Amino acid sequence: MKLLFFLLPFSLLVFSACKKLDKDNPIEFKIKAHIPYSGEPISGVKYTIKEYKSKTGPSSFGDVEYTDFVVEGMTDTYGNATVSFAPKKNMKYHYDITFDYSGLQFANYSGSYSLIKAPNYVPLMRDDQPDFEIRALPLCGMQFKIENVNCFDSNDKMRYKVYHLEEEPNQQLQYVPYSNYFNGCGSPINYTNNTVLSGHQIYQIEVTRNNQLTTYIDTFFLQPGVMNEVFLEY
Repeated sequence: MKLLFFLLPFSLLVFSACKKLDKDNPIEFKIKAHIPYSGEPISGVKYTIKEYKSKTGPSSFGDVEYTDFVVEGMTDTYGNATVSFAPKKNMKYHYDITFDYSGLQFANYSGSYSLIKAPNYVPLMRDDQPDFEIRALPLCGMQFKIENVNCFDSNDKMRYKVYHLEEEPNQQLQYVPYSNYFNGCGSPINYTNNTVLSGHQIYQIEVTRNNQLTTYIDTFFLQPGVMNEVFLEY
């Protein structure tokens, strides 16, 4: 009796460890670029999102290895961009965003401007990533004058505090320091600054005259690209 042995071919299935995406929990946020006081949109603000892996956490940037994952885009003619992508489920993978402002364009304005606390590099959050607001303000000139036009005597004094509404939208006057006092009936204070942020300047002015204290608030809107006059007359 012969025993027959059959050698059956077999295949070895090797499964590579795939990096599964967390499609149920995407990283989502919006970008809005504009002139805040007018709403004029700013297009061409470029963003780049990269993925990296860190052995010790997202704050240990000295030991980071970037992958080939990249998301790029820019704000449209309305100054908007919407970003949504699925991150890796593996929590060792992190993401950051960088901004490039070299190609930004205003819808109507064409002069000099200043970016206001614009982000450059930001690590992204997996949970509830905040939106980004890109603010830019055109520059202008300002002729500033202080004059006591109704002087009582040499004991008159005035001081003021000021902040820029679009530069510091969350500011409150109570936390802004006063200037030094301007005393007596002396000559007017007058100077010119050619590179000032356009927009709303909020002043609180305190005047002491004939032992009477008066406080009032005034707002000046500085037009872009021109010389504006701001006179504090008291």
